[in-house]
Amino acid sequence: MDYISNIVPLLKSYIGMELKSLSGRSNIFVNNVDSNGFSLTCADGQSFTESHRRAKIVFEQLQDKGVIHVDAALENSGSRRNIPETLLANLPFVEYGKINQRQHLFLRVEETHELGTLKQKSG
Repeated sequence: MDYISNIVPLLKSYIGMELKSLSGRSNIFVNNVDSNGFSLTCADGQSFTESHRRAKIVFEQLQDKGVIHVDAALENSGSRRNIPETLLANLPFVEYGKINQRQHLFLRVEETHELGTLKQKSG
């Protein structure tokens, strides 16, 4: 899967949706998604605009490895680490769960839940 041609169109489907974060404390509202990036309103009420760079890095590593810890994938870069994590975890073929008490994302071969919802990995 290619981030630009396959994932960005799915992210555009989030426009107007509130996405739950993995913690449940950092939900985001998606105002806009275009080829340059996305515009969000975070749980603290702050508007935030970001390019696709960090989400693309995370997705590409997820695709390569099948499972990733977002902080490690981003090398702890920048604030609001939960943004790419939340955007990707709400895709229908990405689940989340813990390995060694740390939150990870898991890529699935097929869709396991609805777009814009979260699914915790079972087992």
